[in-house]
Amino acid sequence: MNSSATPNLADALGETHIAELLSAWLRSNRDYAVILLDPQGRVVAWLGAAEQVLGFGAAEMLGATLTRIFTPEDRQRGLDRYELEVAQANGRAADERWHVRKDGTRIWASGTVTALRPAGGEPTGYVKILRDRTDVRGHIDTIENHVQALQSGKDSTRQFLRTLGHELRNPLAPLANAMHVLSRSCTDERSRTMLQVIDRQVGVLRRLADDLMDVTRLELGKFELHKRHVDLRQVLGEAATSLQSQAAAGQLSLQAVLPDAPLMVDADPDRLQQVVLNLLSNAIKYTLEGGTIWVTATQDDGHLMFRVQDTGIGIAPEMLPRIFDLFTQDLQAEKLVPGGLGVGLSMVRQIVELHGGTVQALSAGRGKGAEFIVRLPRRQPA
Repeated sequence: MNSSATPNLADALGETHIAELLSAWLRSNRDYAVILLDPQGRVVAWLGAAEQVLGFGAAEMLGATLTRIFTPEDRQRGLDRYELEVAQANGRAADERWHVRKDGTRIWASGTVTALRPAGGEPTGYVKILRDRTDVRGHIDTIENHVQALQSGKDSTRQFLRTLGHELRNPLAPLANAMHVLSRSCTDERSRTMLQVIDRQVGVLRRLADDLMDVTRLELGKFELHKRHVDLRQVLGEAATSLQSQAAAGQLSLQAVLPDAPLMVDADPDRLQQVVLNLLSNAIKYTLEGGTIWVTATQDDGHLMFRVQDTGIGIAPEMLPRIFDLFTQDLQAEKLVPGGLGVGLSMVRQIVELHGGTVQALSAGRGKGAEFIVRLPRRQPA
């Protein structure tokens, strides 16, 4: 059918019927204030829910400007006039702001001002439509306050971690010196064993203090990398060798299965080893006696990849999506090895990401072991 022969809705209903429909809507409307203004911005009609929303009756507002519904601070900034100026220039102005009711209370209103003009002519008037959205603004304020409180709590946590790291470091140096002196003069085998226990625990505290300091640096964006050309196999091998005695003490098998060809990568070797040591240490802690831990490595066209796998207690499915979040610990892991802060894996993720890589955790569930996969950008040949 030819579109030109199809009557539009206005023709079908007739102007009289449309006017009746519009009048019925204005009478029944309880949400939208509809205000008609002349070219000078004076009210010529106070319609819809204008009285319910703003409190002023039509007799009070006819012939007046809308200045009185603007807040004193907005009037001082000239926003009562600016709204009409924008509508005159662009045809329409939209805004969300506080307005003042007759009783002095404030409402958060959203709406528009539309300029009415013949084609190419000056405005013959304006239509302002607004709606009370104070309820929505209340929800927004609640969310913003919650976000601000979370940020404040995060800042306090950073300060606490930084302070705790410093405070832990202070007694460690004299303790280490005292143990060194005692170990040189001690001849009793039992005492030597006790000193070795103390030395291991001091080492744990030192690593904990270093981790806390690193976490705060990472959170503040002050963590620096000193990259150079390194062979990933060497980093992995040294880390595995350094933890062999710890694995043996738990009657665990720690195996490094590495390729013969070099795996060259541009990385900070100290920080990369920190990542490997953290993953291997966790595997040792959470693998029961008689279990096995593997560290393997390979490469593809664009990345180097190494895996740390174990036959340990595994990770619950609900924990996998947030295992790398700061202060997150699996309940089963916490029961097996209490006292951790849940900062190690968060630090692993951030260090890997600073290298342009990714880290992923996999597990089939409780008691079925875990696997951590680290991917790093491969160093391209010169």
